[in-house]
Amino acid sequence: MTTFPETAIPFKAPKWLSVLAQIVSYIFHPLFVPFAVAWLLLYQHPINLITIDDPMRLRLIAMIFINTILFPAFMVFLLWRLKFISNVYLETQRERIIPLIISIIFYFWGFYVSKNIEIVPLALQQWLLGIFLTSCIAMLANIFMKISLHTLGLGGAVMFFLLQMKSDPHWPAAWIFPVLLMAGAVGSARLLRTAHQPSEIYVGYMGGAICQIAAFFIL
Repeated sequence: MTTFPETAIPFKAPKWLSVLAQIVSYIFHPLFVPFAVAWLLLYQHPINLITIDDPMRLRLIAMIFINTILFPAFMVFLLWRLKFISNVYLETQRERIIPLIISIIFYFWGFYVSKNIEIVPLALQQWLLGIFLTSCIAMLANIFMKISLHTLGLGGAVMFFLLQMKSDPHWPAAWIFPVLLMAGAVGSARLLRTAHQPSEIYVGYMGGAICQIAAFFIL
């Protein structure tokens, strides 16, 4: 029986598939996942649409955007321009260290602010705590492997949705299907791009899921 090295894909992907994999990697970049789920909670959840007024909803989503996308992305850009990293793609474990530390700080602040605003839904607090814990796990795992940040984010999202389905009677059950599809597509895309070894993909899924479970029980 033929075996393949862990980094190998048992077929050569056609160019169009490689391009599609790259597009999927960009669209579902881990930088966007925390904000996307928060937006869904604030703007699509049937109960939150009733209990949170529009100005407060806008302030919350702006705070989350600033702490999970704007500031982390700007800091990575700044590190690149100052030549602390070779590019914005963070392709090596060493180049990930400072951006991960920065993410930990901003993710914690986003959670801390949400925890101290009474109107913020518990589910959103759990999600923000979960992504803070996920960034901590990413930092620790980065010592030993180039863990997939993409699958950390999507693995956490899948588990978060499953937990909310179990605990929230108003949670739309149909939401889980596109999230599962996205998680599978992202893992496959990262393998097709040979950006990670399979073990780094699987550990990412598990790490993200475990952090969301921890956040769920902590809060």
